[in-house]
Formats: sequence, structure tokens, C-alpha cells
Amino acid sequence: MKTTSPPSRPARHIPDRVLRAVALLVLLAGMLSGMSSLLPAQVGVSDLVRDAGRDGSPVVHVRQTGLLEVRASWSTGFLGDKEITHRFTGLPPSPGGVRIFEGTVRRQARAQGRTVTFAEDDPLADLGGLSLLLPVLHWQFIPQAWLRWSVIACGLAVLAAIAMRDRPRANPGYWYVSCLVTGAGFLTYLWCEPRPLWPRTTEDPRPLGGVRVTVYTLATSAAVALTIIGLAALRA
Repeated sequence: MKTTSPPSRPARHIPDRVLRAVALLVLLAGMLSGMSSLLPAQVGVSDLVRDAGRDGSPVVHVRQTGLLEVRASWSTGFLGDKEITHRFTGLPPSPGGVRIFEGTVRRQARAQGRTVTFAEDDPLADLGGLSLLLPVLHWQFIPQAWLRWSVIACGLAVLAAIAMRDRPRANPGYWYVSCLVTGAGFLTYLWCEPRPLWPRTTEDPRPLGGVRVTVYTLATSAAVALTIIGLAALRA
């Protein structure tokens, strides 16, 4: 007796709009994390002791930034970047400003049953040059490894989508310049292609010329700049 297989169910594809929204959120989270790392909240030693655990976490990065100045930075998680700028009233004696600062913090932490682990380095010391000039390379400022790699994956996916999309609204060359030169182009592309992420009409969207791509990218860059200014003002 011949049996027939049940009809196959159509494959369920994740809507393009959902994927774009997720990628956009990942890139925005990476941008905020990088900003938080570059613009940590300015706090005092009491905040460091409060954040210290009994196992010595988180690691506190300490470096001498001047004859009378020591800086210490650490992170308690996403957007939890903090920094202490400790200034001495006079030239620190032996064993030096960093050692004296560490000893002061350790004594306060030990009094509360806590432990502080110090690393005498600057986590951003090797970043510079093109990393600062090209925003597309700012993923290096993201401290969380999982988020940094997620941002890289989303960025590569966007670059691949630009090349493979059948009927883009704008010339792929415009999008590549927008993405690789400003970094804001990734966000702009995800919002605009192949139609606005939240369209106001069901009609086919108008094509985008080079001028409109530039204007949209500049608008996105301005929004990012305003976010940076706002974060800096809140954490000053």
C-alpha cells in the first residue's frame, strides 16, 4: 500500500523589517556602550568601594596622567563605566602616586570586607590614529566582547546586503561611502532600505539620490553627536 507524505508546510521566514530592527538596536547599543566607555561617569572613591566585590571584581584600571594626578576606571556592566580623577596637593612621595592611591582604596575596601583588583594600564592606550578619524572603526571602544562582536556581525551583514539587494533605493556606492566614512551610514541604511522601517504609506518609496543619502546620513550623524553631548553633560 502506497503511503503519501503529508503536505509540507511553507517555511516561515523572519520578516526583513524585524531583522533590520534587531540590527539597528544592536548597533545603537554598541554606539551607546562605546560612548559610555569614552565618557565614563566621574565619581569618588566611595563609589569604587561600593562597586567592589568580595572576589576582587571588577578590575580597576589605574594610570598616572600627570605629576599630581592619577586616574582609575572600571565598569559595572553595560553603560556602567566610571572613573576617578584623583589629584594630590603635592608631589607624591615614594612609592609614587599610583601605589599611594591603590593603598588608600584597599584600606577603605578592607574595612567593609571587600577586595579591589588593580591593573596598572589604560584599556584605551592602543586606540588612536584611524580609530579616531574613521567612526566606522569605533567598535574598538566597546568594552563588552559579546556586544563588540555582535556589532561587527551586524556591520558586515549590512555591507553584504548593500551588495546583494536586487532593487535598492540608492546606488550601492553611495551607501558604502556613507557607511565606511561616517559610520552613521549603517544606521541610515537600516532605516531606509528597501523602504522606511516604519513607512507612513503603503506606496513604493521614492528612489534615493546621492544628495538625499548625504542629507539623511548627516541627520543621523547630528543625532549621534547630540547624544554624545548629552551623555557628556550628564556625566561631567
